[in-house]
Amino acid sequence: MALFKKKEKKGGVKMQKMEEIPRLPELPQLPELPDFSDLEEKSEEPMTQLPSLPSNSLGNKFSQNIIKEAVSGKKENMGIGADDFAEELQPMQRPMIREVPERESFSYPSYPKTEKQMVRESEPLFIRIDRFEEGSQTFDEVKKQISEIEKMFGDVKKIKEKEENEIKMWEDEIKQIKEKIEKIDSDIFSKLD
Repeated sequence: MALFKKKEKKGGVKMQKMEEIPRLPELPQLPELPDFSDLEEKSEEPMTQLPSLPSNSLGNKFSQNIIKEAVSGKKENMGIGADDFAEELQPMQRPMIREVPERESFSYPSYPKTEKQMVRESEPLFIRIDRFEEGSQTFDEVKKQISEIEKMFGDVKKIKEKEENEIKMWEDEIKQIKEKIEKIDSDIFSKLD
C-alpha cells in the first residue's frame, strides 16, 4: 500500500535542517535573593484567619478594617460614613421610553354590500340539538325564578301596605286619645283655676 509509506526524500531534508540550527546563548548570572527566614522568626504575632462577612457595602467596610487591623496591628475607627450607603440609596432610574409618533388616521372607503353578503345574513343559523335543549331548559328555569321573585315582591308590597294602614290607624287612635285627654283636661282643670 502506497498510502502509508514514508517519503524518504523529504524526511532526509528535514533532518539536515535540524542539525544546522544554532545553539541558544547562555543565561546571564543574576544576583541571589536575600534570605527571608530571619524575618519569619522575628514576627511574634500568630497568623489569624480572616472571617467571612456579608457582601454589601457595610460588610466590605468592616472586612477592610479587620484586614488593616490584622496587617498593621492597630485598630481603625469603625465609623460609618455617608458613602457606605450611597449605593443602596440611589433612586431607581426610569427606563428610557421612546415616543411613538402619531399615525395619521386612515379611513377605508365604504363599499356597498354585495349580493353574497346580503344573502349570507339571511341564511339560517344551525345549532346543535343538545345545546338548544340545554339553552331552552335554562331559559325556562330563569322564567320560573322571575315569576317567583315577582310573586314574592307582590307579597312584600301587600304586607307593606297592611303595615302602613295599621300605622295610620294607630296614629289616628293616638290623635283621638290626645283629643279626649285635652278635652278632659280643659273641662276638669279649667274649673279649678
